[in-house]
Amino acid sequence: MDTCQSSDIAQQYERTAVQRIGTSKLRSYVTLIRPYQWIKNGLVLAPVLFAGKITNGRLFLESVAAALMFCATASLGYVLNDWIDRKQDAQHPTKCNRPIPSGELGLTDILLLGALLLSVIFFFSFNFLPNLKLSLCLFTYIIMTLAYSLGLKKVPCLEIFLIAFFFVLRVLAGGFATGIRISNWLFSTVFFLALLITIAKRKSEILTLGPGAVNHRKSLAQYSLPFLNHFLWAMACVSLVTYALYTVENGHNLVYSILPATYGVIRFLMLTENGKGGDPILTLIKDPHLVISTMVFLALVCYKIYVA
Repeated sequence: MDTCQSSDIAQQYERTAVQRIGTSKLRSYVTLIRPYQWIKNGLVLAPVLFAGKITNGRLFLESVAAALMFCATASLGYVLNDWIDRKQDAQHPTKCNRPIPSGELGLTDILLLGALLLSVIFFFSFNFLPNLKLSLCLFTYIIMTLAYSLGLKKVPCLEIFLIAFFFVLRVLAGGFATGIRISNWLFSTVFFLALLITIAKRKSEILTLGPGAVNHRKSLAQYSLPFLNHFLWAMACVSLVTYALYTVENGHNLVYSILPATYGVIRFLMLTENGKGGDPILTLIKDPHLVISTMVFLALVCYKIYVA
């Protein structure tokens, strides 16, 4: 093999290596911002959906723009939290594989990704939704997420309430973006359901990590399984009752949607009891029962509000 051929092979190998590195880096970026968690931001669309105005083109687009802003904001929170928690995550059986604790991404990568996400937030804020209340809502989310990552997550009970508050902010953002009043019962339902999901996650962490759970999350030292079980079932009951009261207030015969909602909650409780509630979104996506009950629930809501 002559020198020219050797040089061509070397250059081809280098290009292939660079492409592989680039693909791997891009995959790490996508993993870090957790796009599958954007399902939570569907709550931003809840006000316009339940108000029967999702067919209003302007309000729908405003809701979607607000949801996209929250996607970027939430991903920015994940980036900050993963960087702050990199040492603790390195001791977790699954989180150790995340891009930051595994060493796939460094500080420079984090800064670049953070700047990109901030650019997306400002772009939508100035060009689509110059809304002061919505901006304050997003700013509150960012500040509270940072406070949570820097220390509030170590405070038992408070850290659970803060995560539930983050869910409520999504619903409020949808209301602020469209000018739709949020029902008190809908607000309560989202809050209690968020508490249920968060408690399930804490219980699964204790079941999965065992005695080493406290090394991953300091607040787990203050939680016992009996306490979490009582709290879990209480929030399941309260969230279903508040939703039932909301359906009565809303009308449209939404009361029938309680059936798939109740089945979904019971199914989630069963999965949590088996230690499968550690990531509620993945649990929802992977369990066919939860997927079907969610689809039936949404279909009933849409039919009763927009068709019947």
